[in-house]
Amino acid sequence: MEHKTIAILGAGNVGSTLGAAWAPLGHTIIYGVRDPGHERHNSVAQTARGARIVSIPDAARQADLIVLAVSWASVPKVLQECGNLDGKTLIDVTNPLSFENDIIALTKGFNTSGGEDVQRLVPKAHVFKTLNQASFTVMGQISGYPTKPVMFVAGNSAPHKSQVLSLVSQLGFDARDAGPIESCRFLEPYAMLALEQYVKYGADSSHAFAFMKRQQGDEIVEYIAYQLTQHTPDAFLASYTTACQFLDSAPQCLGYELTQCADDANRFILRIRWQSAPAHLEGFRKGPHFPPFLAAIKDYIPEITQMCHYLPTPLVRVKQGL
Repeated sequence: MEHKTIAILGAGNVGSTLGAAWAPLGHTIIYGVRDPGHERHNSVAQTARGARIVSIPDAARQADLIVLAVSWASVPKVLQECGNLDGKTLIDVTNPLSFENDIIALTKGFNTSGGEDVQRLVPKAHVFKTLNQASFTVMGQISGYPTKPVMFVAGNSAPHKSQVLSLVSQLGFDARDAGPIESCRFLEPYAMLALEQYVKYGADSSHAFAFMKRQQGDEIVEYIAYQLTQHTPDAFLASYTTACQFLDSAPQCLGYELTQCADDANRFILRIRWQSAPAHLEGFRKGPHFPPFLAAIKDYIPEITQMCHYLPTPLVRVKQGL
């Protein structure tokens, strides 16, 4: 995993959540705000493992990858304050919302989008719309879902998009390429659908959308239990963050979940869903994704206490509303 210096413009709920999620993975977080000396930013810096709080132009200068996490009304002024963003990668997590008479509405749609406006404001930056389709509650803890929440990424530059997809995947999302920047015309109303569920229909903000494939009848589940005796939990999580990128790329893998024991932080269980036992043992193990996966976690093999395949049974239920 390549570690990045990420400038997050804005230290509100979304910006602070993203910084706190990326910092433990080895990324350096810099927050750009208009009042860097204010004490209210101290807790945000601490949750992002000592992130620096600087001015908006200073943050933009110090990082090649920038996250735009401010209100839609602030976007033009904030981008102007950034100065020259030519060649920078800009992740736009905003939605073009208006709030009038307690009514939330989109201000763009059909023929244009907020993401396209951002690209026009900084024409030589590599702009990507993502992380706008779920609440910050979801971003802060992507665990406990029957399948990984999906997060689409729209933008034009293919080489830079791969880096953005990787960062989104590292948060735990099923990161999906949504096409060029014009696809923001779909992603912003899609985000509005989620917001309406939260605001109008009482859905808990931990609800998230998923992009699911029908399960095969011969699906099998692999369980790997770890008891760490030679390594720290943080190091283990960092290594598996790298390793799981290769599970994401492997077509034989239907999904995975890594859980940590609440009573003993050195105990972990990894659950991996495979299309079938042959798909795992023949397809994945003898394919191109296994060697880099193994290289990332090989130091932890002596700490495995159980590794078994299990067959699903008919006793499966996902409760409505959870």
